Amino acid sequence: METQAHLQSCPVCKSRPHHWAVKKCGDDTYAVDRCSECGFAFVNPRPSMEFLKAHYRTSGHGVSLDPPTLESVIAGEAVDPNSTIDAKRMISTIKNLTKDRQNKSHRLLDVGAGYGFFSKEAAINDFQVIAIDLAENERQISKSISGIDPVPTTFEDLELDPSSLSVVLMSQILEHALDVEEWVCKAGQLLETGGVLAIALPNFGSLQRIILQKNDPYICPPDHLNFFTPGSLRNLLKNNGFVVEKIQHVSRIPRSTIQKRMPRMLSPLSRPLFYLVSMALRIVDFLGLGSIINVYATKV
Repeated sequence: METQAHLQSCPVCKSRPHHWAVKKCGDDTYAVDRCSECGFAFVNPRPSMEFLKAHYRTSGHGVSLDPPTLESVIAGEAVDPNSTIDAKRMISTIKNLTKDRQNKSHRLLDVGAGYGFFSKEAAINDFQVIAIDLAENERQISKSISGIDPVPTTFEDLELDPSSLSVVLMSQILEHALDVEEWVCKAGQLLETGGVLAIALPNFGSLQRIILQKNDPYICPPDHLNFFTPGSLRNLLKNNGFVVEKIQHVSRIPRSTIQKRMPRMLSPLSRPLFYLVSMALRIVDFLGLGSIINVYATKV
């Protein structure tokens, strides 16, 4: 992996980070630093932008040997409709945060559109959607699902007029960014005053991560480079002219996961077990220890 210079300060609060862990992924080993002031952790040294562009043009969601098809994505969503549920929740929250604003543009930018479920839900809710994604396979699937053809560009290279957007949506993408401050700063430039930046990403402060430490599956460089707690993400947003309006914690285990791991003779118990696990995860979310956080902030 091509790397840049080793960062000497935390990208969020500029304090001096300390070494936290070494993570081996595939044939490569990555160092992860953590800031003792704000709790943000990050892969250090960073990969080069050239490496990241090449990586995401081909891998998308990390699938390279057996890329998904439109049929497999639709079939998977029918079994475990996680993306649909997440899209409905986030777009509904965004709509509530923007409904009282006057003269808003209703233009929504979907950064890293993936398979298009968020773009589809936003369009259903009368947003004028602009989607971007580097991976060709994902763009094709996204166009079929949402009817919107994503622009093949990085967020860094995207050119739009300042203050031309009502919403910037970053679902499961900011953890991949090379420069998180540049991304949040650019989102602020593109948004109208009062516009919404909505972010979903893994919670570095989750119960899962606390138990598993560096073995948490979300700590997976070079795909994930940035590991936020709710506090560190709030700091990053505040430092770039945003006010956090709402934070949601989301923990979920697919029913198919439980079914696959149970012996066949016990399969009738999979449904009640699923509901018991779901109830337990709701308690985890209530305590602020959920595995995923959704953060909604408005531009001041």
